[in-house]
Amino acid sequence: MNRVSAVVAAAIIAALAPTSAYASTWTVDDDKADCPNAAFTSIQSAVNQAAPWDTVVICAGTYYEQSVPASGNNSPSQTGSRNGLTITKPLTIKGAGANKVTIRPAAALGASLAGTAPYLRDGGGNVVTISRQSGGSSDDNENFLDLSGVTIESPDAYAEAAVAFFNTSGRIANSRIGTIKSDGGPYSYGLVMTNSLQGAEAGIRREVTIEKSLVNGTVLFDDARGADGAATTTTRSGIKAYGNVVGSRIAGSVGYTYGQRGTISGSEITGQVVLTDAETGPDPSNPVVRAFSATGSSLLGGLTNTGSTAALVGGNFWGTSTTTGPVELGTTLSEAPAPLSVPAVTVDAPPTGAIVDPYGPTKVAWDETIYPVVVAADDFGVKSVALSANGVPVASKSTVPYEFEYRPAYGDIGKRVVLTATITDSSGQTSIVSTELDVPVVTTSTTAPVTGTVPATLALTLGTPPTFGAFTPGIDKDYTATTEATVTSTAGDATLTVVDPSPTAPGHLVNGAFTLPQPLSARATNAANTGSPFGTVSGAALTLLTYGAPVTSDKVTVEFKQPITKTDALRTGTYTKTLTYTLSTLNP
Repeated sequence: MNRVSAVVAAAIIAALAPTSAYASTWTVDDDKADCPNAAFTSIQSAVNQAAPWDTVVICAGTYYEQSVPASGNNSPSQTGSRNGLTITKPLTIKGAGANKVTIRPAAALGASLAGTAPYLRDGGGNVVTISRQSGGSSDDNENFLDLSGVTIESPDAYAEAAVAFFNTSGRIANSRIGTIKSDGGPYSYGLVMTNSLQGAEAGIRREVTIEKSLVNGTVLFDDARGADGAATTTTRSGIKAYGNVVGSRIAGSVGYTYGQRGTISGSEITGQVVLTDAETGPDPSNPVVRAFSATGSSLLGGLTNTGSTAALVGGNFWGTSTTTGPVELGTTLSEAPAPLSVPAVTVDAPPTGAIVDPYGPTKVAWDETIYPVVVAADDFGVKSVALSANGVPVASKSTVPYEFEYRPAYGDIGKRVVLTATITDSSGQTSIVSTELDVPVVTTSTTAPVTGTVPATLALTLGTPPTFGAFTPGIDKDYTATTEATVTSTAGDATLTVVDPSPTAPGHLVNGAFTLPQPLSARATNAANTGSPFGTVSGAALTLLTYGAPVTSDKVTVEFKQPITKTDALRTGTYTKTLTYTLSTLNP
């Protein structure tokens, strides 16, 4: 069996892994116990390494993170503020599940993340901040974070928000926002979407969605601009900003302020929904729909609308709560929708893999050592690969390459051995792949030669000498004559040549003291060569035929041509010349 290199195995793993044509996937495991092949133990390190639109997979564990916020004129951060995680590029961050992955600020950040003073419209002071880089992209199709399957909390350090989307967009799904220490300043949000820039209806669009998640705390979707406390804090920015709550439970209030748009659907809101100068009429970007709506939800804390345009809030369950301000209440639900099961379960597919060497069924001798190689992949991480032979354990490995050593036993002779690889992923799910080996019966054999000898042979036999017949003076004519030769050669190659060895007029027929003025020419043909051109016979050897292999009794026709012109003087008698034919070889 050939040993498959780690490079080849890695290439096959990449083929099995569910990745796009361009993006990479980076795996994080705090202790590398669940995902031993993880490249990082810190989420922030993986985020820093990742390119835009890459995926970061987080295996089970508790992650204590710390980072310095991005800061600049177009994306400010309060002096001294810190984050647990700072994300400034479009990414997919996929945790193994809200009950498996917890993100907290590192203890080294101290009792407060807020810096010199709490500051809401900036990129610092939060457990997780998603912000644009200074001068970077801001549209929802340019800088979008898709975060799922995590719990985010800060029970020991004051944070302005568990998750803050600042000048950017994203989605948090199948996740839990837990306890946030609130005794260090005026803000303590579960999730906040804020802005520091200005825009226009035809310009930047942003959208933040909470989906199938549980938020313990207040949610604020704010589309004002200006520093905290400034007059412009309540001034619409002009940027199209949408905040959506879908299939989620918010254990607190939800606010839409200063031009913010969005939807609440299929959700449970225990606190009040507050619309403060929110965009509640027809959506300026799409007037056929309303800029804000709430439907199919339990709005147990009621709703307040401070604007002059009615909010569309039909089809909800209100319990004993009430509404304040203009609303289009429509039909209400008499009973609360079924309680939500949030955060939703994170889908974790079983691992995949294959035994790539040996690829059976194949034969392996009982005393031969082979090196089986397994490739394995998983959407979160492979924890281990165990190999067995006919149910007997061979070995188990936790890191790539999954290469094993195996040698069939004497008792396997004449049997079929099934090699089975059990692939276990980070959540304990298993997949089994196998290949088969046949261990052949041991046989003994010997050899004895049978020989025969061929002597070196070069044989050339000529037939009747060629004759042109009578030459007629005063007429232009080419006279031809032929003879036959038989060639036999045991050599690797052979050459048949003709030469005029006479010192007198080589290549010309002579009659006593008289010589024909035109030279003699010749060619040869056989079954394999039927179109050779004539060549002039002279004192140098003329090649008639070549052989590239042994030949036996090859029939060769040698054809001669003698041209006579009408001015050639012809002497009575016979013109003749004795030629030498040679069969030779350089590879006897």
